[in-house]
Amino acid sequence: MILIKMPELLLIAGTGRNSGKTTIVCNIIKKSSPNFQVVAIKVTPHFHQNIESGKIVFDRNDLVIIEELDSETGKDSSLMLKAGAVKSYFVMAKDDQLEEAMQLIIKQIPDKTPVICESGGLRHWFEPGLFLMMNRSDNVTFKPGVEDLKSVADHWITFDGKKLDFDVNTINYSGNKWSILKEK
Repeated sequence: MILIKMPELLLIAGTGRNSGKTTIVCNIIKKSSPNFQVVAIKVTPHFHQNIESGKIVFDRNDLVIIEELDSETGKDSSLMLKAGAVKSYFVMAKDDQLEEAMQLIIKQIPDKTPVICESGGLRHWFEPGLFLMMNRSDNVTFKPGVEDLKSVADHWITFDGKKLDFDVNTINYSGNKWSILKEK
């Protein structure tokens, strides 16, 4: 399969729940948002009812996209908005709908806008500028599909429940592409 190249996409996936995905996303947004506008996307394969804090952008039985409008709900998409994202989207979709979901969101934002997305499944459709894998330090069992992603991750980051073993200040966005700065 030919992947869609999207260098302005920073993609973050995890080996399971509570692996630090939202923590690093919010830290990168806080660091980046004073310098440029960032769009955040939270993807889940789980469909939730009663999403009241956002505007429905797209709604079908197998794909729902909501633009988060409230930075105070405590939900991941809300935390991303609170961290400084200019827009935050919450996507509920199975992996086979992720390419369509991303194409619909891309139509909502200006071309070449930096995007940070929390999703593992999206890596099967897109080649991001930077792909980070998160793992909780006490996690020994990975959720299904993680083994396929390990070989394409640009960097592996461990989270101990409080802090990351990675300096988010090394994350860089320039020339419409995300990268990790090399240490001097």
